[in-house]
Amino acid sequence: MTAPGPIQPPEFARLQAVFEAAVKAHQEGRVDEAEATYIKVLERVPSHPDALNLLGVIQSEKNRNERALDLLQRASRARPKDGLILNNLGRAAVRARRFEQAIESLEYAIALRPEIIEAYGNLIHAHRQAGNLKEAEYFIETLREKRGGSVTADYEQARLFSDLGRKEESRELLTKLTKNTPGFALAWSTLARLSKVKAGDPIIDDIVKVIAQTPEPSVTLRVLCYAAAKIFDDLGEYDKAFEFASRGKRQDPFTYDDQKTKRNFENIAQVFNENFLAARADWGIETKRPIFIVGMPRSGTSLTEQILSSHPDVYGGGELEYLGQIVASLHGYAPSGRFPTVVVEQKRELIASLAFRYMRKIGAVNQAAERFTDKMPHNFTSLGLMRLMFRDLRVVHCTRHPFDTILSCFQHDFAQTHDYNQSLEALASYYTHYRTLMEHWASVMPDTLYKSQYENVVANQEVKSRELIQFVGLEWNESVLAFAKNERRVSTPSSWQVRQPLYATSDGRWKNYERHLAPVVEKIPERFFPLPG
Repeated sequence: MTAPGPIQPPEFARLQAVFEAAVKAHQEGRVDEAEATYIKVLERVPSHPDALNLLGVIQSEKNRNERALDLLQRASRARPKDGLILNNLGRAAVRARRFEQAIESLEYAIALRPEIIEAYGNLIHAHRQAGNLKEAEYFIETLREKRGGSVTADYEQARLFSDLGRKEESRELLTKLTKNTPGFALAWSTLARLSKVKAGDPIIDDIVKVIAQTPEPSVTLRVLCYAAAKIFDDLGEYDKAFEFASRGKRQDPFTYDDQKTKRNFENIAQVFNENFLAARADWGIETKRPIFIVGMPRSGTSLTEQILSSHPDVYGGGELEYLGQIVASLHGYAPSGRFPTVVVEQKRELIASLAFRYMRKIGAVNQAAERFTDKMPHNFTSLGLMRLMFRDLRVVHCTRHPFDTILSCFQHDFAQTHDYNQSLEALASYYTHYRTLMEHWASVMPDTLYKSQYENVVANQEVKSRELIQFVGLEWNESVLAFAKNERRVSTPSSWQVRQPLYATSDGRWKNYERHLAPVVEKIPERFFPLPG
């Protein structure tokens, strides 16, 4: 194929007009049109930094994280000292949970262009998500000084207080934000999820008024509707809660390809079959340090980590992106293949190198603790690779009643990272594919998995906690039963809940929404429902 020749002035002028038309469409909200036009510009000028930058922003907003990072990295290489591009790259890296990369890009953006205030907020968010609390505090104060006060700084400070369990300090800041900047949807969302809302709380009428004044469709309205859904669930007004959650879904829908998910999960099971794993049983490194916690979101993963990390020999690492990065890196070793087929071509030395790489990453977070938890729920797709990497692999699989899991996901704003969370039907189908894959893992590596059923943990806390501690190979410690007093930082949507003692109030929540769950009931096989024990 002949490469395109140099651009002559007349064509350059036409391309510039095309690019400017794309920018105008982007500014006016015609995102799909802008996306297609940026692509046309890049077909002729692959290194066009502005087209790469803006197309990367769109890909990030559409949750195409790897594509976004590729585009923005190319834009940064083409124009390495552009603070705006670096800020966008940092923000995209945060969305992809690549916090180290995000921090590096955002620090450089601020060094080059200290007037880009948004970069400070993105940097604070990256540090907070990465658990770098001192750094987050420092840049919060820096941002306040630069702005003489800052909504972003106050919000991130409130989130930091919430992560640390300092609810009243968080509530004070969030209440001030909702009064002074009622259009700042994230403040409403965080305030609503700080604790259970009771009748008479001013937030009830206030958020309904703000929703009535917010244009539709909009991302702002999406966030507000999810917050309202949580509030009315707390109040026992379940029909209204479901209505608000459904309305939130309609504001910024994502496309979910169920057949693609099914094929992908089946391919994973086919590659990592019993014979494949048996032939590589002596691969990987010997270490008992990492404990992986997997499952669907809202299935008890945060609770499980809170229980484990209450043991003096366990450090709670939270939701780490390291394994996802390792999986993505494999494509570079065999460009012709993608995960999981790419693993078939690899040698044991590379697999060991990947394991050592992972251990270096968690060692940079904490070197002292005997055990280290990694609570990225969707690591369940990578258990075969993890079994090759770690001979002593220990995985806690968290499950909860399917209806409760699906309902809880439906009521949470996971759209940016979980495209299946668009409808009850899509959630039910995805849930079935996930549990089918977990059945495969249980059949080919049963000794590495411990199933933690949420309902049984609630009913038999001490018995199940002892089983869990025994599974990870530690001596029993009574502090595990006082997990609600654990002051470690928790940054997931379950942060306030995991600091409460265990009650059965979340068990069987789905019954309050039974008449809305018809799309789910027939899709879930009976074998996935919990058994007492």
